[in-house]
Amino acid sequence: MLYRIITFLLSSLISIQLLFAQTFVSVDSIIENQINKQKVSGAVAMIIYQNKVVLDKAYGYSDKANQIPMQTESIFRIASQTKAIVSIAFLQLVELGNIGLDDPIEKYIPAFRKQQVAIIEKDSIKLVSKKRSITIRDLLSHQSGISSPEEYPKLKNIFSEYHLDQPLNVAFKTLKDEVDQIAKMPLAHQPGERFSYGLSTNVIGRLIEIISGKSLDAYLKENIFKPLQMKDTYFYLPKDKQNRLVKVYRNIKNDSLSEILPDMYPINYPNVENGTYYSAIGGLVSTTHDYAKFLTCLLNDGVYAKNKQLISRLTLQQFISNQLGDKTFIFGGIKSLNNFGLGVGLTTKQGTILNNATEGSFFWGGAFNTAYMVDKNRKLITLFYFQRTPFDLPPILSKLEKQTIIEIDKIK
Repeated sequence: MLYRIITFLLSSLISIQLLFAQTFVSVDSIIENQINKQKVSGAVAMIIYQNKVVLDKAYGYSDKANQIPMQTESIFRIASQTKAIVSIAFLQLVELGNIGLDDPIEKYIPAFRKQQVAIIEKDSIKLVSKKRSITIRDLLSHQSGISSPEEYPKLKNIFSEYHLDQPLNVAFKTLKDEVDQIAKMPLAHQPGERFSYGLSTNVIGRLIEIISGKSLDAYLKENIFKPLQMKDTYFYLPKDKQNRLVKVYRNIKNDSLSEILPDMYPINYPNVENGTYYSAIGGLVSTTHDYAKFLTCLLNDGVYAKNKQLISRLTLQQFISNQLGDKTFIFGGIKSLNNFGLGVGLTTKQGTILNNATEGSFFWGGAFNTAYMVDKNRKLITLFYFQRTPFDLPPILSKLEKQTIIEIDKIK
């Protein structure tokens, strides 16, 4: 009798796996088409539906020149996906009452008290006083005025003057050094005036260090990575894991791929020995498996393991609540259809057209073309990871999310 039950359960499991394998053939096709066209070298896709992994697959190569196949455990530079992790870590401190969302930043970093605002008038720039202080909420929602040269090219010379224009901010040895410079540089706009993507999350990372008395790296390990058993997420990789780091490519003429080399861009930053600069805006590397643990915890209202709570449901509701009012977020000078919470993008009614996600779903990605999406209504998580520059695959990433939802809805 027991043998029959086990046989039935195994056959049912195999049937479910086969069902989903067939279900996502269209997802396979989109990714394989990118590989065949020499747009990317490889990818990893992970889909979790109703708390079950229904797709966990690697495609192509992690190292094309040496013909090393991509693995589901391959390690990716997740860039701006770092922000959501840092934001949740910071909100843990808010929960403890150590800092308030509407506190002024100078309460913790006095140097910001004297900061001015750069106003562009025709071909000149003049400095004016702030109308109000930057709040912690401004930082988390990218409305502080602490931006980037990519968002404000007319202020490029000012960013250069303060050494805040270098890739991955390699000019600084510590997060403190960088934030000290940010506090000296004029803001790109008045606090709260608009969304402008940039360096705000690095200030959040520094506040974590100030409040906790620990480095950002140590705090994340203790309060995020260890509880969630994220064993492959780091700022700097141990030597025995460096061979799992995926190469980064760029698509060049004649539809061919060229590997990004360190002399072109500081692409090997995860392999730096004894690194002490922890980029809160984009310094982490991770796997789809690790990041899925983080997203699954958020999907399940902050609960992990045996009813342990990483963060409260009430705090998570603020995390995924619109902070921009009737504004949308702006990225690369382009207005989005969506808005923004305390560290993640949020799908609006208008934004559902992009990938069919339910209104209120949350998402973001990274500069090397990684992306995640969490649709709480469907209990669906998608992760699609590539490693290439420039950041021009969002249409493909949205297409993958949209196709996933189409297939999931067919079997609901």
